[in-house]
Amino acid sequence: MKAERFFSRPREAVWGGIALFAVVGLGAILIPSGPLGIDQRWADAMKDIHSEFLRHVALVSNSLGIWPWRAAAVAAIACILLATRRLLALVTFAVAEALAPLLSTLLKALVDRPRPPGGQVHPVGSSYPSGHATDAGTTAVALVLLFTAAGPGRRPWWIVAGLGIVVMAWSRTYLQVHWLSDVVAGAALGIGVALAVFGAAQWRRRA
Repeated sequence: MKAERFFSRPREAVWGGIALFAVVGLGAILIPSGPLGIDQRWADAMKDIHSEFLRHVALVSNSLGIWPWRAAAVAAIACILLATRRLLALVTFAVAEALAPLLSTLLKALVDRPRPPGGQVHPVGSSYPSGHATDAGTTAVALVLLFTAAGPGRRPWWIVAGLGIVVMAWSRTYLQVHWLSDVVAGAALGIGVALAVFGAAQWRRRA
């Protein structure tokens, strides 16, 4: 398979992903069954800024994270990688996209945190961590790693990826289906998966 250079320092990427896993795991252990103080304050703030425009943005973000739109986006990226014969990149992307929701689902089952009351959509499963934020974190980071060159020139694209993750995370709290700590943990988990999987693929290839 074609050699890929996702990172300038793949080993550091792997350790960064592991550190994010540790943070998410610590949150799963320490988080109470109810909301944290900042969670409740943030939820109240989201209710206070209600508008039809913001609700529309949040609902669009919600749709992008569920079938069939998410599946279509992932399939489109996979097809591009396959068409350009980037087999290592394709396998790495597939592993990251499969692992992220698997870990999110396992944590949901283990933590079993209640969702906020009064949700505007009807998600499945418990609250911690946010699956939408997890998927957004993985895919946004993967897109930067797959389609930009390692180095300082990536910085604008990291900003774009970060904004995409933030909007998805915000939308889940705006729709009152996740606490703030859920989306922070979800984003950290998704980013951690992308860093660890892509870093490990390149590191192992070098070895």
